Amino acid sequence: MMKPSVPGRASALSSSRVWLGALASTALLAACSTSSEPIEASGAAESVQAQAEYPVTVANCGNDLTIESEPETILSIGTSAVSLLDAAGASDRIVARAGEFGADLPAGLETPPTEAPIIDSADPAIEVIVGTEADIIVGYGLFNASPEDVAATGLQNIVIDGECSHDAGLAGATDFEAIFSDVERLASVFGTTDAAEANLTDLRAELDELTAAATSTGDGEQAAVVYYFSEDATMSARGGLGIANDVLARAGFENVYGDEASVYMEANIETLLDADPHTVVVAYGLYGESFEDARANFESEPGVAELTAVQEGRVVGVPASDLAPDPGAIQGLRTVLEGTGAL
Repeated sequence: MMKPSVPGRASALSSSRVWLGALASTALLAACSTSSEPIEASGAAESVQAQAEYPVTVANCGNDLTIESEPETILSIGTSAVSLLDAAGASDRIVARAGEFGADLPAGLETPPTEAPIIDSADPAIEVIVGTEADIIVGYGLFNASPEDVAATGLQNIVIDGECSHDAGLAGATDFEAIFSDVERLASVFGTTDAAEANLTDLRAELDELTAAATSTGDGEQAAVVYYFSEDATMSARGGLGIANDVLARAGFENVYGDEASVYMEANIETLLDADPHTVVVAYGLYGESFEDARANFESEPGVAELTAVQEGRVVGVPASDLAPDPGAIQGLRTVLEGTGAL
């Protein structure tokens, strides 16, 4: 949704556009609710967990954030926040959603927040945020509400780990271990450690099974993840700091753009042609496009028809939402393995 902020872009404007595009699975905006009526929690108090001790202090994009008491209601920003909160055992506390840009809720959620209204399908303004009367914000960060505006309301904003820098380089790469650590961090905030540990056991087992199946998939060959954040945009790619890099590595590939200290980056088609990777993964759905549309866009690039991956039928489509910094990236890995014949 999409932020894990997006490092390595040329300007604040261009980076925001690339990042916002990478967050969405479509560009069709969902219907918004701007009601100022308080939104009731849907059952957070029913969660049975070990008692957490407050205050709790957690890392939050390089700073310490202290939570004085257990938050009972959440405003989620972006679908990755929903996926992480579900794995942490706290998605039943989501009372309002925003920043999903028309994307569907992630598949396979244990407690999907279907009753939580979408207060803004795009990035919400501070007035809309305040109207939810949520106890806390969890998401990719905010563009239309400054940190000063949020702080003035008394709200705290937990930014998911993979989205920590909108316009500056991330301190480290977001891999699957970072995603699992983020689940644990959120569980410590909401006092849901028992549920998180159970979910993480299942997630780690699934990831280990897929990784073992992929030991000889790429056999050290190169691969790249490319995408278009709008219909008229030039080609972009996933660099070395995002989860897509770990997905390719676990599938046995070396990322063509793995040396780039960025998550999302503008890519020159010539660099892809020079690398001539074994496999090209096309992330699709950012503005509502199908894989067929995204592939056609990619294959219309000058010279792409000469790529070995194109000629030998190794162009794999993966929904962009399955290459986000949340547990859904496991499905992204599964799709890559299926598309390359490992599963």
